[in-house]
Amino acid sequence: MSIRLAEKEIQTEDTQQKSLKLLQKYNHESLVSFLSKAESLMSTELMKNIKSTAFDGYSVKWDDQIDTISCLHTLSHIQREEGLSCMQIAWNKTGSMIGAAYGHSMHQGWCTHKGHFCAWSLGLREVNPDIASFAVETTTCLTSIAFHPDSPNIVAGGTYQGEIIIWNMNEKDDPVVMTSKMNEYSHQDPVVKVFWSPGPRINQFDLVSTGTDGRILVWSPQHHDLKLSRPKCGAQLSTANIPHNMLASFENRKAFVLDTALGATCITGFKEDPACFVIGTEPGFVFKCNLASAPGFNDTGSLNTKLAYVNGIQSGFTPVPHIGAVTGLTTSPFIRDIILSCGSDGIIRMLHKIKTHGALATWQPSTTCAPLTSVSWSPHKATVFAVGSHDGILYFFNVSQNKHLPVVSIPATTKNTANQKSASPVSDLAFNPANAGIMAVSDSQGYIRIFRILSTLFECDGREEVILSRLMNSRDGK
Repeated sequence: MSIRLAEKEIQTEDTQQKSLKLLQKYNHESLVSFLSKAESLMSTELMKNIKSTAFDGYSVKWDDQIDTISCLHTLSHIQREEGLSCMQIAWNKTGSMIGAAYGHSMHQGWCTHKGHFCAWSLGLREVNPDIASFAVETTTCLTSIAFHPDSPNIVAGGTYQGEIIIWNMNEKDDPVVMTSKMNEYSHQDPVVKVFWSPGPRINQFDLVSTGTDGRILVWSPQHHDLKLSRPKCGAQLSTANIPHNMLASFENRKAFVLDTALGATCITGFKEDPACFVIGTEPGFVFKCNLASAPGFNDTGSLNTKLAYVNGIQSGFTPVPHIGAVTGLTTSPFIRDIILSCGSDGIIRMLHKIKTHGALATWQPSTTCAPLTSVSWSPHKATVFAVGSHDGILYFFNVSQNKHLPVVSIPATTKNTANQKSASPVSDLAFNPANAGIMAVSDSQGYIRIFRILSTLFECDGREEVILSRLMNSRDGK
């Protein structure tokens, strides 16, 4: 092996910056004469440009147009316990990693299964679809996960036995940062949702959880004493606190005579109002809840604060609830106070945080009234949202294109078994927060599919928020 050397000389010019000087000598009369002739014409043309609508709604499209939806990855951790479903999925802040909570969707009694939290780094050159980049086992089924809004390596999760766990994925040997204690203050039944909410201090986040025990708990993991030893405040949903105007139109209202816990199925919050939440329940009610009056909510958290759970129900969305359980809630990232709910009745409703009487709009994507399992607003285009169904179909809505029907629908899951024709239900879906053209969908068989979606579902022309506001103000969506 020989090495050849070569030399080459390159001549460059002196790049000293030259100072600019104003023109000192010029013909003043000639300049005035030119301006007097040209000013009127230039002003007229500039005014035409200001009033012109020729380029209204136009935006430069630098990327190639995507006119078909394609599946980029199909992920499933083969080292997990057999028969586990993918309960929930979530993207980290940078959109480079997708996480999944694995657990059994059906239980006869006590949970005797092992759960898993798995995450795949999709930013790698080669992605192993069968082995997660990060995987950790839990003592019982994992039911919910949420990545930290600022720290992509921090993840919170909730389990079937009511436990709250926080992991640091940078610590491969011992990733568990903290775990909640099982006591009278914690969840007594399965956790259905965890999410991070702005705390009382800048750049500080509290962790909110809710479960089938009807509790809404706010945790302060950053507090040096409190951590997850107990929540800093909370509320209890109870049948005795259901507003009477909601029960008036409910057929089975006699079932709510006794004072019992009201199981929650989903929850969403508002960045502008961290004390306010919207809760979906097992009987189909959707409540607006407020924890501002809960002892300890406005504090950073202290073990000395007496913990007393308040009645969190502030009002209910009327006139009628969903028929069956509420399965999904999502808050618009563009227009505050707008919420979407979906349920096992196959109906999507657009609700308003303040105008709680009546739905702003309703949709029924499936002609067979298939139950809906999850719903999510797009973080990139105000008029777009997606919903998954029990029959494995993923529906995309774009109300700027069609106010009444989905603009795209695709089979997003596979068949349950080789002998069955029905597809496995969609368990969760999530738009990528950083890459507008990417979306993830999970199913009850434990698979996660990463889709590249149509350009029309994320490219904006600047009128989307106006269109959504008009739909919101029309009340009936017509």
